[in-house]
Amino acid sequence: MSSSRRPGPPAGQPRARSRPRTRRRRALTALLAAGCVGLAGWLHPHWYPAPGPGGAELPAARLLPEEAPAPAGAVPPDPAAPVPGAAAVAAAVDPALADVPAGRRSVLVADAVTGAPLLERDADATLVPASNQKLVTALSLLTHAEPRERLRTTVVQGGEPGTVVLVAGGDTLLAPGGSDPEAVMGRAGIRTLAESTARALAERGAAGPTTVHWDASLFSGPAVNEDWAAGDVAAGQIGPVAPMAFWSHRVPAGEEPSAERPVDAAEDVAEVFAAELAARLAADGTVAPVPAVAPGRAPAGAAELAAVESATLAEQAELMLQESDNHLAEVLARLAARAADRPASIDGARAAAAGALAAQGVGTAGVELSDASGMSLRNRLPARALEHVVRAMATDPTGALTPGARALPVAGGSGTLADRFDDDAERPGRGLARAKTGTLNSVVALSGHVTTDGGRLLTFSVVLNDVTDPAAARDAVDRAVAALTRL
Repeated sequence: MSSSRRPGPPAGQPRARSRPRTRRRRALTALLAAGCVGLAGWLHPHWYPAPGPGGAELPAARLLPEEAPAPAGAVPPDPAAPVPGAAAVAAAVDPALADVPAGRRSVLVADAVTGAPLLERDADATLVPASNQKLVTALSLLTHAEPRERLRTTVVQGGEPGTVVLVAGGDTLLAPGGSDPEAVMGRAGIRTLAESTARALAERGAAGPTTVHWDASLFSGPAVNEDWAAGDVAAGQIGPVAPMAFWSHRVPAGEEPSAERPVDAAEDVAEVFAAELAARLAADGTVAPVPAVAPGRAPAGAAELAAVESATLAEQAELMLQESDNHLAEVLARLAARAADRPASIDGARAAAAGALAAQGVGTAGVELSDASGMSLRNRLPARALEHVVRAMATDPTGALTPGARALPVAGGSGTLADRFDDDAERPGRGLARAKTGTLNSVVALSGHVTTDGGRLLTFSVVLNDVTDPAAARDAVDRAVAALTRL
């Protein structure tokens, strides 16, 4: 869920089970494979969703076999496809946004191949981007970190007899139960880690520990950004960020996530680990009380007893963009900072993001990077910068950044766009536009890429502030993007 305050579960709330999300991820991958015309497996410009049962239109992302092969690498956009004229783009976009209920706006539509602007409306106005800020976070992660990297949560021998140390490695998508190799949320399970630890202790002839320390030193600095509104923290939209957590900073209710946010996510993981370790040792004949839990650093050079690994960073970035997960965005921003040899802190994340923008030649005049999730009202980004970020990911000749462009929600098909583009004037955009949403009380934003009827890939960004009717503003933006597909 985006950083919206619309009714429903708090932002970033995972579903109870991770396998359906995995199936959606596979379906999205299959969609990309089947539409491998244009750029990096983008949808074929004339491939529209087919009618479903009873004549209802189904998003294209749900119509393909799950096991279709993923596209290999990035395919450059076809430079022979016709570029829409500026007048045609204006005739498509301006009427849709003419009566948008917003006091300020920043709009840019550009040709993805050349970067030439096709429509500019206050494109350099620096406005609050809401969750479009996550595009910068994705760019920072893909610029500084290895997308195929997996995060390791480890257990090492403690420095004192009868102690072990649970070391946070940045994985905040842990599950309390067993590891699920097919999942993104819950790829690594604490029960699995406890079982491996029990076996390692048995092999060493060691008794069960009396104390489990947890080491959360991977991240530094404040856990809460001072720019976040206290009400948003209290509502669970955002909150303290730790380098180890269940279900993207959720409190377990048995083996399922609850709606509650943790006070100390790393401590929660340590407590579950200690209980699971005691249960496993008891099952193996070693009866001992549940170890005490306390913070503590891992000794230098300590022997590793066991480890579990997360989904890849690319998969986590996709989840962050699809679900607009605020907590995960803040975690990935700190991991990007660490990969850039900066402190894994709020300030380090800001510096890494600024470095990523500079590396792509994105203009930063007036840009303010307050947080990574877009929950801060101090963030400032113009449409020109956001469009440039999308274009950098969509047209990167090395392919290193293209996972970010491929991970964007599909209009009418996935993530935070699954329920949008549903009115008659919006339906032409279904399956042909991919974009990051952004919604706050007075902010509506949408930035992404879209294929025209003539097969040209366009990149766009629309940021609206001082919005008085968010639902009407979202519809207006969707109509504007859908109109581009007719060009």
